[in-house]
Amino acid sequence: MAFYKFTDNDFFVNFLDTKPSCKFDIYNSQIFYNNASQISGEFATSVPNIPAGHISLYELNVDRNASTTGLIFPFITKDSSLTTFKTISTSEFYSIDYGTDISSSTYPLSASIVREYFPVNHFATMNTNNQAVFNKDRSDHGGLSLSLQASSKTSAGFPDFNTSDSALGADGVTRSSLDRYIRLKTLLSSSHINSLKNVVNFKSNMSPHFQYSASISPVHRDLDKAEVNLISIPSIFYGSAIERGTVSLKYYLTGTLIGELSDKNHNGELIQVGPTDAVEGSSEVAGIVLYDEGFIMLTGSWDLYLPGGADDAELDYEPNGVDPSKWIYFGIGANDGTAPDGSHYNSRISASFSLEFSGSSMVPVMTMLAHAPKGQLNYSNNPTYLSHSTSTDYYASVTSSVVYSEPELNVVNIVSSSFDNPTASFAKETYISKVGLYDENKNLIGVTTVAKPVKKTEDREFTFKIKMDI
Repeated sequence: MAFYKFTDNDFFVNFLDTKPSCKFDIYNSQIFYNNASQISGEFATSVPNIPAGHISLYELNVDRNASTTGLIFPFITKDSSLTTFKTISTSEFYSIDYGTDISSSTYPLSASIVREYFPVNHFATMNTNNQAVFNKDRSDHGGLSLSLQASSKTSAGFPDFNTSDSALGADGVTRSSLDRYIRLKTLLSSSHINSLKNVVNFKSNMSPHFQYSASISPVHRDLDKAEVNLISIPSIFYGSAIERGTVSLKYYLTGTLIGELSDKNHNGELIQVGPTDAVEGSSEVAGIVLYDEGFIMLTGSWDLYLPGGADDAELDYEPNGVDPSKWIYFGIGANDGTAPDGSHYNSRISASFSLEFSGSSMVPVMTMLAHAPKGQLNYSNNPTYLSHSTSTDYYASVTSSVVYSEPELNVVNIVSSSFDNPTASFAKETYISKVGLYDENKNLIGVTTVAKPVKKTEDREFTFKIKMDI
């Protein structure tokens, strides 16, 4: 086998700017992604093994289940390198024997859009609730406060709270400061709106509506106190960023469009552009888009009307009860814990939503030039390249105490002719069907196959252009 080293002029890298289009349809607590329906498989109710409206990261465990086929899962074998998952604590890691497989998660890994509703004064309410959780924890553990170790963080990323100051809780469970912290972290809620405060303010040069708290025209609100509808879009759907000017939100009632938002100004403002006969909110800003982070914040609280009047648009929007349709209710049921509805007249089952956008993903593309020079690559290790006789004596080796000899084998003459029984001169000819890519240690890391084998004679040279998306 011949090996050739790539020179500096044989490979280069550029970037391909792709524009993936995404559409989510939301109806009765169900999400549909790009109009794809859920297909049942032989061993799974869903062939990709993910819920409807989701996308699989590695597309593993396709049409598999735990009982019949088993599931693929990530694992690391504990060895002297001490490599493990970030979710495995130091104490747990040292308790595992060498040679044991460590697993911390399962496949498939999937993602979808998520809606979160934040009521009026949600940040103050969260602080009050969190303080109550802290006070109860301290009372349950005899007033003992949390104490830190000398180091800053554990291997799992938690603050390095003490593991030696255990206290008996009211529930009869003994917990250290670290145990209590992990428990509290699970119980405490965090405001995703407040977490985006710096990001929102940083983009205020795009529009006044990106001010987190403002009381000047045209913005009069504080996002810590206002009703906010937060739509989170994982980056696996859009890549590097959401493409400006492509965001569209549509609000339907009984199949009739009652509201449409668009970022038509390419500055992150979601402006109500439809329907053209809207009673309220026409040309008003109902929210903002964080293009780079993949978040949509909706604050529009005006009523959305059907042609027949406001009463027709009143639905059961939990937890508010029966209320007129508003942008703060957009996408209800999108992985927000809201159960499917439809039990009574004012049910929100008549409401449906659509979210459309395009992404911007820069894909690195490596182009490699593999050369087949003249006078080379004209010998093959394929057994058909040599002429073998049916006689065993023809290709039998000669072996003795002093010599080992193999017979000479002729190369098959494959020179073609349009005449019967030609006497064409012998020529070394091969057919190149594959090009292998190797690392510096001669490990095969990739194979490219040509569509049609290329005839290689001694007087021919070829250059194969290989492109690989990274």
